[in-house]
Amino acid sequence: MGNHWVEMRGAWSIEDRSLRPASTTNEMVIAQTGIELGRTYTIEATLRNTEARWNGLVFNLVDNGDGTQDYYVLRMATYANPGPGAWQLLRVTRSTVNNASLIAKGTLPVVTGQDYTFRVSSFAYGVVHLTILEGANKLLARSVSTPVGNQLIGGYAGIYSESGKLRVGEVRIGSSTEPAEVPTWQDSFDRADHTDVGQEWTKLRGAWSIQGQTLQSGSGANEMVIAQTGVELGKTYSIDARLRNTESRWNGIAWNIEDNGDGTQNYYVLRMKTHANPDQGAWQLLQITRSTVSNASVIAQGTLAAATGQYYTVRVSSPSYGVIDLEVYNDEDQVLARSEVIPLDKLLVGGYAGLYSESGKLQVDDIRIVNSAEPAAAPASGPLVAIPAPGTGEPYPMLAGEETIVNKSLVDMIWSGHPVGHSLLTQGDDQYVAYYNANRQMVVAHRKLDEDVWVRQPLDTYVGWDSHNYVTMALDTDGQLHVSGNMHNVPLIYFRTTTPGDVTTLTRVPNMVDAATEDAVTYPTFLKASDGRMVFRYRNGQSGDGVDFYNIYDVETQQWSRLLDQPLHDGEGLRNAYVDAPRLGPDGYYHVVWVWRDTGNAATNQRLSYARSQDLVHWETSDGTPLDLPITFRTGEVIDAIPMNGGIINGSNLVSFDAQGRVLVSYHKFDALGNTQIYIARLTSNGWEINPISNWEGRWNIWGFGSLVYGVSMSRVAVLPDNNLRLDFVVGGVKRTWILNPDTLVPIIEVDTPQLPSEITTVRSTFPTMLAQWSADLGSSGSEQERYILRRESLPTNQDRPRTPPYPEAVALEVYLLSSEEQER
Repeated sequence: MGNHWVEMRGAWSIEDRSLRPASTTNEMVIAQTGIELGRTYTIEATLRNTEARWNGLVFNLVDNGDGTQDYYVLRMATYANPGPGAWQLLRVTRSTVNNASLIAKGTLPVVTGQDYTFRVSSFAYGVVHLTILEGANKLLARSVSTPVGNQLIGGYAGIYSESGKLRVGEVRIGSSTEPAEVPTWQDSFDRADHTDVGQEWTKLRGAWSIQGQTLQSGSGANEMVIAQTGVELGKTYSIDARLRNTESRWNGIAWNIEDNGDGTQNYYVLRMKTHANPDQGAWQLLQITRSTVSNASVIAQGTLAAATGQYYTVRVSSPSYGVIDLEVYNDEDQVLARSEVIPLDKLLVGGYAGLYSESGKLQVDDIRIVNSAEPAAAPASGPLVAIPAPGTGEPYPMLAGEETIVNKSLVDMIWSGHPVGHSLLTQGDDQYVAYYNANRQMVVAHRKLDEDVWVRQPLDTYVGWDSHNYVTMALDTDGQLHVSGNMHNVPLIYFRTTTPGDVTTLTRVPNMVDAATEDAVTYPTFLKASDGRMVFRYRNGQSGDGVDFYNIYDVETQQWSRLLDQPLHDGEGLRNAYVDAPRLGPDGYYHVVWVWRDTGNAATNQRLSYARSQDLVHWETSDGTPLDLPITFRTGEVIDAIPMNGGIINGSNLVSFDAQGRVLVSYHKFDALGNTQIYIARLTSNGWEINPISNWEGRWNIWGFGSLVYGVSMSRVAVLPDNNLRLDFVVGGVKRTWILNPDTLVPIIEVDTPQLPSEITTVRSTFPTMLAQWSADLGSSGSEQERYILRRESLPTNQDRPRTPPYPEAVALEVYLLSSEEQER
């Protein structure tokens, strides 16, 4: 048959572009073995009965290896006259249909010779949604629970025919990448009515009972909870429940339930409020303490289409500490899909799962738990303690040299009420500085290196309180200066000169390529393509929902155009990529790493990823496999599959190279105990090798919005003259340096980071909490022994929020020329 179709039973063929069974054997089955069904799936097929026979869709098919199969089948019998046809859902064992096979059945108005669309979906273990359509008209829409005791999961999908006379026009299968797992525990409440729920259910709060093979909450105390105390939740888990609200009340799933022994409980709850008008439904994720709900309980909330009296499948899962995936499905559609993070210092772990009702009127048809065998243990907490590496305190001659100040130049007096990035660019005899002056106005200054006179050109943009709004610049091959900055999700701000070397000719250019994709710009970056042309990279959109564009400049036409026809990265409306700008390596490739981030909360950073390119246009994985653009969450190469709340943050994932030209990526994350550690991933012939560098205790709890004060930061890895590697890092404001063995990446020694001259590092302002700051040169002095830096002072970040006066006075913005001690004078 080809295309992974396998004839499990009976003969099948392709005729007139249709799949057809032969009329030889009962219970004929053909399976699509190229796709194994995951935890959730949807299968659709266009089927036509050419005679009055049973035909349909097979799913969760398992081959027994002896010519028989076990599977579920949704099958339909039609008739020549327009009288009622029939449908059945069967659980077939060893290819034998008998009375015990029947799970559900009914009639529907179908006729032989007509095309019908069959659809089977499963969004939770043991619940299948059955749909049969004639065009857009639904003839069958039914949710059915499969028997708990002999449930099939995983396996394959395919087509079924009782005895032939079927034509299959098209088959479509969609399956989750999460594999199917056997539930650890499940309950369908198929027992006699009783106030004693049984099966290790514990009524912690309120009245609960079995009625009509459903679990029901009675009227009584608010915040009612019943817990399944026979299963203690492990490190990872998922909970599925099929439930409905019989009135417009708050009801849902509770988990990580802790009983306080005084009639109150602590727990999380995903609760849903339905309404007669489904458009007015709502959901909330709460952390409830001592059975009391308040505004402080709400972690997240929103609206969803949920009608009173209808069953919904509600699913809660936790793939790692502090990450909760929330899903709600109706009979056919997903109406809620969210991932939320919980502060790790407030995390509930372990405990039990169960059901919640605010004030009754809940019915639960089925609940199932998939639980890890690894027990839950609260991750490490407390302040981060950077335990020194062995050998600390011993000298390292390679770092003995100090830099001295050759000269300095005052550029201007500037605003210092919050930190924001300024830039310095030296090329040939020209030096440029882009900054915000004492009035917060963007200014570009220029001087000749043999002069101390700055020509300052104010520009028509002013910075507010946002520390994202740095300013950057670059020179094209004609010597024209390009400047961009003061942007955080705002329309493009970009200037360029019309006369080389003359900043007074800087002119604002309203758009580069397309105003529609330049309306919410952040992170402007100028790069150089392999042929020397200027490239401009930026994000359009916002944190959690943005894409990265790359433009290229033509000096002849003085016009920008797209370097790539589409974004390099696309979060598909669900997240965005935070990118360390492409870095040209000694191998001739541009290397780029990034993390994905789901929302504005820095805790949602996840999945350290990688790609490379020789021309910034054609991208591939580390083994040379081409990547289709845009790169998405599903298609990018993963260096380290760090989950949300896993201790990684954007801006601290840096590409470097060792003496052999191998790619190194430095970053930090939580270790298995929840401690913050620094790692280096090295690209080898066998893939990415993850190397822990630190051995610290405690944790920097990454949490919050806006510009954060980083508890941990690090430099790129540098190669020393003896081929050892240098990695500078900062913990709690203390600067340290590791010298690493280039083969093992194990620290040889840890030393104090060599400091700049005290004139640069010493804070001069008397205003409290001021910091000395400096920036590297975007260009070059032209000498290996000399470099320029840009020095200033400011208050620390305030998460991009305005401060209450008084503000510090304007401070000096200065350019320093430094020389290494080894320079011959």
